[in-house]
Amino acid sequence: MKTLYLFAALSSFPLLASDLSSYDLLLEQDKFRQLQQQLSKTSNLPDKELWALQLKTMLGLRQSEQAEQLANQALKAYPKDAELLRLAALNQFNLAQESSIFSAGSYAKAGLALLKQAMAADPADLETQQSLISFYLQAPAIAGGDTEEAKKLAKAMAEKHQPEGTLAGINVLMDDDKLPQAIQLAEQQLQQYPKHPALLGAYANLLSLNNEPANAFIQYQKAAAAATDLSEQQGYYYQLGRLAATAQKDPQLGQQALLDYLAFYQDSDNARFSWAQLRLAQIYLVQKQQDKAKELLQQIKNQQQDDDRLQSELKKLEKQLKNA
Repeated sequence: MKTLYLFAALSSFPLLASDLSSYDLLLEQDKFRQLQQQLSKTSNLPDKELWALQLKTMLGLRQSEQAEQLANQALKAYPKDAELLRLAALNQFNLAQESSIFSAGSYAKAGLALLKQAMAADPADLETQQSLISFYLQAPAIAGGDTEEAKKLAKAMAEKHQPEGTLAGINVLMDDDKLPQAIQLAEQQLQQYPKHPALLGAYANLLSLNNEPANAFIQYQKAAAAATDLSEQQGYYYQLGRLAATAQKDPQLGQQALLDYLAFYQDSDNARFSWAQLRLAQIYLVQKQQDKAKELLQQIKNQQQDDDRLQSELKKLEKQLKNA
């Protein structure tokens, strides 16, 4: 059975660095708590903009019940605002994840209804289209999942918007376990859009899944170089570090990429921060810099962790360091 995943990627199209306000920069850096504190003290933002920022912050912190109350308030004032409708929908999906099996379906269906309202409010909004496609692919049928509807939406997007439509098509193919076809589609589109960062990043991810770490590493480098928005670029830095740690690809470049990532997300609520520290520690171990690896290991252990996979990797690293 399909699993209802977290859909609350705060923005599929992050702001360019040159367009960032101080609030947006905190959002890009996942500094949700700091942003929340600043927003509680400001009165110089329009209501709609303030509500949108507050909702994004609550989504980042998984403050789902508070976000639901705020979304209801915001939508009373702006019932046809596509962004507020989409954010309210994403929060319903979070509530579905956090609730019991008996109520998850109702939250998911409520989120789907809000996404449809967002689509009606702004049919050209690509973020809403992508969220709908993701929902239809990932949600169980009983909660509103619909593979055929996802294919229909992805096809329509591909006819009007490229390469965004290709990215949606790749998701559809991967949901069908058609990795070779997804790779072929990405390669075809890269001939037309050779420097599109999201397409390069998607291609790199497909190659990594296809056990081609060397080629994936090259494509992630290209994606990072082409990226103009901050959080997207940092995501590619993380992937470079991951491959450097797990597939021994250019450890020095991977090390620098992870150091940049950790500096960017320092003192933030970034979900992969501890993973980035772990990958860097693994690179230090390969480079026989055991002291640096041990220091990072202790830093991770001092942080509150609720990730079984991470805990397992930490135990492996600790054992390797003892035997080094």
